[in-house]
Amino acid sequence: MSNAPEIEPWEGPAPTELVIEDVTVGDGVEATPGSKVEVDYHGVELDSGEVFDSSFLRGESITFPLAGLIAGWQEGIPGMKVGGRRKLVIPPELAYGPAGSGHQLAGKTLIFVIDLHDVVVPPPVPAVEPATGPAPTELVIEDITVGDGAEAQPGGVVDVHYHGVEYDTNDVFDSSFQRGDSVKFPLGRLIPGWQEGIPGMKVGGRRKLTVPPELAYGAAGSGHPLGGKTLVFIIDLLGTN
Repeated sequence: MSNAPEIEPWEGPAPTELVIEDVTVGDGVEATPGSKVEVDYHGVELDSGEVFDSSFLRGESITFPLAGLIAGWQEGIPGMKVGGRRKLVIPPELAYGPAGSGHQLAGKTLIFVIDLHDVVVPPPVPAVEPATGPAPTELVIEDITVGDGAEAQPGGVVDVHYHGVEYDTNDVFDSSFQRGDSVKFPLGRLIPGWQEGIPGMKVGGRRKLTVPPELAYGAAGSGHPLGGKTLVFIIDLLGTN
């Protein structure tokens, strides 16, 4: 027998703004805008009451970064605490867009009941001071914090948070910190600057790498948007094997 929550039919016109109702207030960790959350949810269309998606019915909770979800979830889940249950009524503009936008739920007002099981709050996005002077022509490695865990080895698999900016402009081009979700990958598949710059780091450490184009995405005209760019990365090593 399903433990999916009952959602009462909506009475009156569909709301034009996000509606947030706490069914049960939790007493655990509070979700923040950049969090990764573990939830169970049950979603129905407001007009028909038909279920379109439900982790309750599948019998398995889901974990994901809030930053990757529809706007109604990004706005409606922060402030919830673990152990809580919240009802969200989400107009199309904060869900899957107006009718005709291509998604099967476009133009639909959606109702979700969400149980919050866990929250992982990511570390704050590191600040990167604007660079001064000419860009280095060789890889520069600076340890900001030396870890005390396992040491990353050449060719190993690493779990990292990273924040990348262009040396000349300090513009952010990629950041797992901003997405709220760390990334795990084999060093052998990464740019040479990472292959050379991460081994020797220990879990719990933070390292700054300044990577010239030859060790990043090649010279200008190489076809990559970052071709010809010197890049600066702040990297937190969370795990390695």
